Amino acid sequence: MSSIDLIGQTSTKMSLENATAFQKGTRSNDGEPGPNYWQNHADYKIDVELLTDKSMLRAKGTITYHNDSPDTLDKLVLRLYPDIYKKGNARSWPVAPDDLNDGTIIKELAINGNSINVNDSRIVRRSATNLFINLESLLIPSDSLKVDMSWELFIPETQTIRMGNYGNNRLFIAYWYPQIAVYDDIDGWDILEYFGTVEFYNDFNNYEVNITSPPYFTIWATGNLINMNDIYTEKVIRNHTKASTSSDIINIFTIDDCRENRVLKKTGKNIWNFVANDVPDFTFAASLESNWDAASTIADKQTNRRVLVDAVYPDSINTFDKAVYYGLKSVNFMVDSLPGYPFPYSHITSFCNGENGGGMESPMMVNEGDPSDDGSAMSLIFHEILHTYFPFYMGINERKYAWMDEGWASWLSYGIADDLAPDYNYLSRVSASFENISGKEKEVPLMFLSYQIKDYQSYRSHSYSRSALAYAYLRNALGDSVFKSAVYSFIDRWHNKHPGPYDFFNTFENISGQDLDWFFTPWFFDRVYADIGIKKVTFDNKVVVENNGGLPLPIYLSCTYLDDTKETFYRNASVWKNGDRGVIFQLNKDKKPKRIIVGNDIVPDVIRENNEIIFE
Repeated sequence: MSSIDLIGQTSTKMSLENATAFQKGTRSNDGEPGPNYWQNHADYKIDVELLTDKSMLRAKGTITYHNDSPDTLDKLVLRLYPDIYKKGNARSWPVAPDDLNDGTIIKELAINGNSINVNDSRIVRRSATNLFINLESLLIPSDSLKVDMSWELFIPETQTIRMGNYGNNRLFIAYWYPQIAVYDDIDGWDILEYFGTVEFYNDFNNYEVNITSPPYFTIWATGNLINMNDIYTEKVIRNHTKASTSSDIINIFTIDDCRENRVLKKTGKNIWNFVANDVPDFTFAASLESNWDAASTIADKQTNRRVLVDAVYPDSINTFDKAVYYGLKSVNFMVDSLPGYPFPYSHITSFCNGENGGGMESPMMVNEGDPSDDGSAMSLIFHEILHTYFPFYMGINERKYAWMDEGWASWLSYGIADDLAPDYNYLSRVSASFENISGKEKEVPLMFLSYQIKDYQSYRSHSYSRSALAYAYLRNALGDSVFKSAVYSFIDRWHNKHPGPYDFFNTFENISGQDLDWFFTPWFFDRVYADIGIKKVTFDNKVVVENNGGLPLPIYLSCTYLDDTKETFYRNASVWKNGDRGVIFQLNKDKKPKRIIVGNDIVPDVIRENNEIIFE
């Protein structure tokens, strides 16, 4: 964009923090990471025991934090996400009284072997969901430190915010360990609190996690299970190996297998050893009795690397027995079509929590409900798996720019819906959702930070529907080939890093070779809305179509003549690139029009009264 060239000046389109990052060379005008780009990371080694009878867990671990920044750090910031359930804390919505507790209970804390009193306010400060620790010895660039901790927490059972104990011995455990916050080149420490609505932003870390499970429980988790041969019976291992190399859906074990002790070698507690590298988070699921289905598909066409697509679910389900099928279709679309980039992980596990719907993503693991209809089920599964790319592989800051991940997942779900459930009318639903708020006071421009939005309807439109349509019509304007090349380049440049909006804008301009200010400004910065209307029809059958709302949208125009013949016209969204307010269409001069309509159900329009002219 033209404003990005003005990084040395104050710009209405770029904050001072972003401008400073460009000046320091961590970001660049061509969309590539700058020559001075950096980011920090950590190594987590954790031992955790799941206590299902008490709905809690106990853990201890060591975090090695590496300062790869050019800055000397005088403090650490740790996130304590379970403190959203802490008594007296602020939240985006009320929490069931039965789930209120004392939050993360820190038993021990030490840095570089020196014990720290968590109640010493001179050293430690605890806010709503963050823990601030003043460092006795500064952490200089290229150095590291070790944090040793032990803690315990209760797992919510009534109001499960993205994770919890869902009853029937089914648990999904997320946001459960003290996590060092991101320190980046834009904001320094990320000190935003977790109140519920706004989600997450993580560095790329390495995890070694040993999970002690209760007797007869099975564990699925981020990463690879190192001691599979010590845990599972030969039958389970054989079926898992078969699924890992076959596109046919294999049942690895059933609930009957669980009940008949045909799944695990030991009848007592088990310790599950998981390792995951270069991932932004670690979650795990636990179940006493489940069905486990799996198959695999090509994740990378150049290397023929495969990804295991699997699903864990109870017997009493609506649609989840099709989860692997939908998952395979999803991954194949993502690899073959859009984003069109190799699927980065070794497996993607969909865990059915038994609720009626809804889902939450995490690296390699998805926590999902069980929708009653196929259209909702396939869209949900696709949506959550797509998050593998955005935000996880791309390191998106969802707290500030939720549209940079939710928008992609919301739009690209059309890929499976149109294929398997065309009557579901997926894009029409997205368009209708956007129409409900477009142009109203509640609507917030995309460049407003997500965490600033307190109204839930505003947040949903900002993060999901407006951003989904922005991506859809950017492709419409650029054409499939150019758009796909730009998406591929954006991922290729920024995976395992932390791109922001300007890196996205700059990459698309760089790859397309176009100044896209005409598109980015109205869709991402301005308070404009969806309204394409017919201004007039001239005596010589010219139709003047105006963009009254200001959003660059494609034009679909149809004319029915008096003799009942029809003629259709189409212009993609780039028709507005030169700043014209109107577009002229020439109808057949030798016929008289009876009815002219502009628009359709996939193009949002908040004022339908100017979409049709009927001639008497």
